[in-house]
Amino acid sequence: MPRRYGPDGTALWNGKAPEEFTEADVYCFMAETEDVLQKRELLGGRDDAKTIAQQLAEGRAQAARENAARPTPAKGKEARDDR
Repeated sequence: MPRRYGPDGTALWNGKAPEEFTEADVYCFMAETEDVLQKRELLGGRDDAKTIAQQLAEGRAQAARENAARPTPAKGKEARDDR
C-alpha cells in the first residue's frame, strides 16, 4: 500500500508528492477525485448528510410512535408470565 504521508508530514498520493506527479498521475488523481465527488453527491452531499446520531434519534422517535399506536397484548391463556 502506498504511503499517505511523507517523512516530513506532507500528503502523498500513490506514494508521490504533487511536485513529482507526471501527466498520467494528474489525470488519475483528477479521475479519482471526480469519483469521490460524485459518490458524495449521490449520498446527498456533505451538507445534507445526517450524522449517525441524528439517524438513530429519528429511528427511535419513529419506533416510539409506531409502538404507541399498537394495542397492548391481551392477557390470557397464551400470555403467561409464570414460566
